[in-house]
Amino acid sequence: MTDATTVQVSILAQSYTLTCPAGKEANLRQAAANLDQKLQSIKARGRVIGLERMAVMGALNMSAELIDTQEQLTTLETALEHLDKRVSDSLA
Repeated sequence: MTDATTVQVSILAQSYTLTCPAGKEANLRQAAANLDQKLQSIKARGRVIGLERMAVMGALNMSAELIDTQEQLTTLETALEHLDKRVSDSLA
């Protein structure tokens, strides 16, 4: 079993103490910072009222960004496979 550690993060000026696997503290801090930045941006636009709605909008925005990134990764993987095949064919 992996050792767990606690990490203090701040999201929208609210402090949270979270538990994560040992060695993953930096990832958790970065995830919290990303979420805080996204929520601060939503809050600054002033279109969404209420913490729950802001959290949902932030999660949806981040999920959409993840989907875009996954699509880009798939495109890059396909391009690399084609390039690898062309190089292999040229060497053969």
